[in-house]
Amino acid sequence: MSSRPNIVLIMCDQMRWDAAGFAGSPTVQTPHLDRLAANGVCFENAYCASPVCSPARASWLTGLYPHAHLQLRNYGPGRKGEFGSYLPDNCITIGDVLKAAGYRCGIVGPWHLGDDHLPQHGFTDFWCTYRYLGEYPDPLFDYFAREGVPNLYLSDAPGMTLYENTLEFGTIEDPRQQRTTWTVDRSLEFIRQTDDAPFFLFASVKDPHPRILVPPELLASYPEEQIPLPASLRDPLEGKPDFQTRGKFRIRPAVTDAEFRRMVAYYYALITHIDTQVGRILKTLEERDLLNNTIVAFISDHGELLGDHGYVEKCLMYEAATRVPCLISWPEQLPSGLRVAAPLAGVDMMPTLLNLANESSPAPIDGRSVAEAILNGREPDHRPIFAEIASLDAIYHNAQEPEQFAAHVMVRDGNWKYIWNRFDIDELYDLDADPGEMKNVAGRPDCQDRIASMRGQIAEMICHTGPGPYEWCLEE
Repeated sequence: MSSRPNIVLIMCDQMRWDAAGFAGSPTVQTPHLDRLAANGVCFENAYCASPVCSPARASWLTGLYPHAHLQLRNYGPGRKGEFGSYLPDNCITIGDVLKAAGYRCGIVGPWHLGDDHLPQHGFTDFWCTYRYLGEYPDPLFDYFAREGVPNLYLSDAPGMTLYENTLEFGTIEDPRQQRTTWTVDRSLEFIRQTDDAPFFLFASVKDPHPRILVPPELLASYPEEQIPLPASLRDPLEGKPDFQTRGKFRIRPAVTDAEFRRMVAYYYALITHIDTQVGRILKTLEERDLLNNTIVAFISDHGELLGDHGYVEKCLMYEAATRVPCLISWPEQLPSGLRVAAPLAGVDMMPTLLNLANESSPAPIDGRSVAEAILNGREPDHRPIFAEIASLDAIYHNAQEPEQFAAHVMVRDGNWKYIWNRFDIDELYDLDADPGEMKNVAGRPDCQDRIASMRGQIAEMICHTGPGPYEWCLEE
């Protein structure tokens, strides 16, 4: 095994775990990702550590759950310095570790963890981020202006379609208008600057998060009338926590099935565009004779509900929001076509990639490396996995009460999934009997011992690196 492999971590934003050919979708066309899966390892049950952007990204990069890294909700410049709204400087990321080990480290695309315009956390050799929000220099928007093409990501851009509160979408007229294309263009610049040092590239792809902008020719592959509707699209949420009925992105009754199908067609077409751009990265690595000594990992920060339970977007603990696509390929080192059923937690990628590079985190983390298992073509040991998230009021309505920043925690162990809701009734789902998570059985008398046991698992987990704002889970 090479002791100094290059690493390319491609992280999408809001891609469903099942929206790809390698995940079994008969609809979504992803030939390059399918090739990556065929030549490497596919984690069939990978979960984010929080179904919202900034906390999830912080966990993937640090190996810590949100209660430990304290990025508890999305960063925005108006929240600069606020508790829970940025990644603290003393948190060690994979970039910090690899930079100290002599890697050339770069990031392209959104950072989304605080001070997006300032190089930090080891990514100091190539910092090419565009801002999430705020009035800072923005290489992406500057590029649009320099190239003289309309910026379709502006809030008032013409030609966009939005059905009530669903995912906004439109088409581009010029390839230069698409942000994933721009991200990969800059990523290839970084790769082509190869010197004797190994490199680590964090290719942060904002898509398929809305606004959904696609090359119009891709839509022909997704006839709207053939788009299947989710079985739970009109879920009445009976027996579920009351807060779910009031969510910002609960699909309104005025949205018709035909409108919903059209929106999903654009979402799928954008995933195919992402796939094409991933193919460009793989081709460049191959052309430069780098592919065999480069670990390529592909994940999404969190999932997308896409109509499940009557919602779009994320921020709920349903499978579609917490489960993510996850691939790792390393030709001639990792086995080809390995499908891993054991769950991979949203804190496991960082230590796994470091372990593959013969490095490790210098500080205690929540995650574990599964490198040894997959190098030997076997399943990692089963462990329960967890996710945490702030309340919808803290995420969407700027609630500032400290308790709102740590409102929900999930544990999945085998076929059972339990969500401990701080301000509402709890949820328990038997995913074997009820894979669609339609029936909340948390109130059944015969389930109380199971709930007590799973609460104990949560208490043990949060104490590993200190309970932080989830200390309330120890008070029961």
